[in-house]
Amino acid sequence: MPRRIWGKVAGCRYGRQAMTAGVLLAVASVMLLSVISALQQGAAPLPPVAAPVSEAVPLPEAAATANLPEPVNTGSIQEAATAPTIPEAAVAEDNSAANEAIQALWRGGITHAFGWQLHPLYGDWRYHNGVDIGGGEGQIVPALLSGEVVDVYTDKTYGLTVAVRSGKYTVYYSSLASAAVQKNAMLKPGTPIGSMGICGGEPEPHLHLAVKTNDGQKTVNPQELFPDIPARALQQN
Repeated sequence: MPRRIWGKVAGCRYGRQAMTAGVLLAVASVMLLSVISALQQGAAPLPPVAAPVSEAVPLPEAAATANLPEPVNTGSIQEAATAPTIPEAAVAEDNSAANEAIQALWRGGITHAFGWQLHPLYGDWRYHNGVDIGGGEGQIVPALLSGEVVDVYTDKTYGLTVAVRSGKYTVYYSSLASAAVQKNAMLKPGTPIGSMGICGGEPEPHLHLAVKTNDGQKTVNPQELFPDIPARALQQN
């Protein structure tokens, strides 16, 4: 029975076309399989897929800067290379010399106090705007504070005077025999200002030391600014 059916199909015009199409389809399938097989055998292996890059974890600030060098200040290097080096011993020696000069002045003690005083020569009461510190004629008078010389002049009452602005005060060094500084000079403690002398109304060698506010409106007792000045009894003639 199947042979009869197949024979009828083969004898039919459409049957022969169907057989031809089937054969061609089978051949095409075989060729396609061959091509796919050849491509799979000759194809290069695909490169491995890179793992996703995770975000960088920030280091702690201390760890991030632990090995970094300190920033260099070129200005400081240049200044260090050009500035002279002052030995510590020299600084200590300067301070010691300044202290010794000031202590030598203090050893003279106060011979005439501040304020209304009985004048030792004239025997009347007069206002004394400073203190007199005794000493020897020609004794060096040191600067007691750092400051700027604002004037060098001769006062009609207190004689040759050097005025030094020190902070909010102006210190007057008077009754000098000579002055060793000029106006606008910058002083530091212990710098020689001049030598001790006398003035007309006070014939004994001494330093007349007075202090005023910079506006000149208020006179200050020098012992308030220099409490180390030793006081001693007034000399009576």
